[in-house]
Amino acid sequence: MAKIEQQGTTFSFSVLPSGFLSRGFSANVEISVANEFVSYKNVYKEISFEELENWIFSMFRLLAGGYGKERNYSFETAGLAVDLYPYTENGEEVSREERRKHDCIMAIRLLFRSKKNFLGGVYSFLLHREEIERFAAALREEFYKEFSRFEKKRGEYLFVGVSPQGYKGCNYWYLDVSKTTLVGDYVWVHMGRHNTKQIVYVDHVRYCNEETAPCNPSSMRTIVKKASDEEVVKWQAELLKKRSTP
Repeated sequence: MAKIEQQGTTFSFSVLPSGFLSRGFSANVEISVANEFVSYKNVYKEISFEELENWIFSMFRLLAGGYGKERNYSFETAGLAVDLYPYTENGEEVSREERRKHDCIMAIRLLFRSKKNFLGGVYSFLLHREEIERFAAALREEFYKEFSRFEKKRGEYLFVGVSPQGYKGCNYWYLDVSKTTLVGDYVWVHMGRHNTKQIVYVDHVRYCNEETAPCNPSSMRTIVKKASDEEVVKWQAELLKKRSTP
C-alpha cells in the first residue's frame, strides 16, 4: 500500500482491481488527519484505470521537471483532487534542470458533496519531493502488479513506455513495430515539440488491442531502433556532463 505520513497526517492508497474487467477500477483510500480531526478510513472509491495511471505518470513528470506551471487532476467519483506545484522563481517558470534540483509540492484535496451540491475541499496534504517520489514508486509498483493479473499478454500492438533524459518512471508512449523491446532497454526515439532524436529508457511494455491501448495506435510515434551499449555509455556521459555544468 502506498502511504505518506506527514505532520500528523496519514494518507494511504491501495489499488483494488475488482472492477477492471468491466473497464471500471476501484481503490481503497485511507486518510487520517489527527490535528484536524478528519477521519476518512477504508473507503472504497471508483477510479478508472486511465485516471490512476495518468496520476502516477504525472507525479513522475513533476519530479522530472516536466511541468513549468501548476496542474490539477480531479477524481470526481472518488472525492479526491490533486494539485501539482513545480518549482518556480517569483511565480515565473524556470528551466527543467532547475525544476529538478528544487522541491515541488503535491496537494491532495478531499472533495465533499451532498446529493445535490458540491461542498468544497476539506483539507490539503502538502507532499514534498522526497515524499512524492517514495509514494509514486510504491503506488506504481502495486498498480502494475495488480494490473498484470488481468492484462492480456499478447495483442496486435506493443506499446512501450519510456522515460526521457534518464529519469525512470516518467512514461511517454511509443509503438514498437518489431515487438522486440523489453523493460530495461534503451531505444532511440523522436521526442518533444522539436522532434529531437534521443535515447530514452524503457520502463514499461504492454501488448494491446484497439480497445485497451493507452493511445490511438494510428497516431502514435514509433521507436526508431534499439540503442547500442556504446551509444548508451556516450549518451549517459553527455547527460552527466550537462547536469554538472553550472
